[in-house]
Amino acid sequence: MNSGDIMKYDVVIIGAGASGMMCSSFLKSRMKDLNILLLEKNDKVGKKLSITGNGKCNLGNNDLKVDYFHSNNDLNSFKNIIENNEYLDILKNIGILTTEENGRIYPYSMQAISVCKSFERYLISNDVKIKYNYTVNKVVYTDNEYIINDEIKSRFVVLATGGITYPKTGSTGDGYKILKSLNHRITNIYPSLTYLMTNYKYQKELQGVRVNAKASLIVDNKLEKEETGQVQFTKNALSGICIFNLSRNVKRYLDDNKSVIISIDFIPECDNIDDYLKQFKNYKSQEALSCVINNKLANVICKDTNTYDKQFNKIDSKSFYNIMDKLKNMNFKIIGVGDYLVSQVTNGGASLDNFNNSLESKTNHNLYVIGELLDIDGDCGGYNLSWAFNSAIVAAKDIISKLV
Repeated sequence: MNSGDIMKYDVVIIGAGASGMMCSSFLKSRMKDLNILLLEKNDKVGKKLSITGNGKCNLGNNDLKVDYFHSNNDLNSFKNIIENNEYLDILKNIGILTTEENGRIYPYSMQAISVCKSFERYLISNDVKIKYNYTVNKVVYTDNEYIINDEIKSRFVVLATGGITYPKTGSTGDGYKILKSLNHRITNIYPSLTYLMTNYKYQKELQGVRVNAKASLIVDNKLEKEETGQVQFTKNALSGICIFNLSRNVKRYLDDNKSVIISIDFIPECDNIDDYLKQFKNYKSQEALSCVINNKLANVICKDTNTYDKQFNKIDSKSFYNIMDKLKNMNFKIIGVGDYLVSQVTNGGASLDNFNNSLESKTNHNLYVIGELLDIDGDCGGYNLSWAFNSAIVAAKDIISKLV
């Protein structure tokens, strides 16, 4: 291609996911004449966004605190970005009305697809050029400009390609390759917000059970973290929001040959359950337990303690203690995690050491990285989307400050 054929833009944003669309929208809302190109490897915008929150799209959380986010770096210097809810007003201006459900922010439509469509309409109506089915293989910085695939030139480049989770939506690590070519460091990456596989002998019998419980992550006999919420059982794994929030570093622990246990308290609000259960002394043991926990779980605990079908008041003291221990501290050995195909977010990414507080590269002038591509990930509850939006806004504001 001849140099005269190179297309020139003010800003090129690579990736039309949540952060890329927000960055484009914010730039256009402040500078109508800005010449923006949005590059997307899929045939439509927001492919991953369209399936988040089981299709409901959890856009954020009323309780935005840095404590709910994780990185290999200290996040306090990014606190002002993380804990900002300005993006909610911007979503409203784009055409996305929101509502709250138990502190979580959702689109009023309760449809992720409507969020994607609102972004798409806004971008098109504000003359943001979108190039679909386009994969970026090469980004070069020369003469104070970036050249993309030897055919697109821009003063500013924003990388918003996401991590490597849900690769079927286009998140296949392209951004990592680009950043490495520009001498940026990528931390070790792992799947996060995912299920944890166990080899518990009665696991299949628990399939379909959902319980509210307290789950503890124990690594090499040391308590690492606790979460309270719903635990779900599949035929070979533990799932549910509180399990997802404990999953972040489990793959790394297993790779380091550490022992990983999830200990579950099935009745976290009851400390004297033995006194309560003794009134059902004439019941079979599983029937007595069924007074306080799921019937399938009661059956499994009694099988595990060799008390199934035994009258509750006739089991020996050791067996009774074992039952009480299972109710409050039932251990599941973890042998694996859900991979990148099913994990909600990537743990790790572009090292924050390489970026200033506006998310501009310290070594590549006018290069910005936003969203999941960076080494920052949040808990379940809308935190990762809030980061996608907030990081996009802070980068857009810095670009605007250089143009006015």
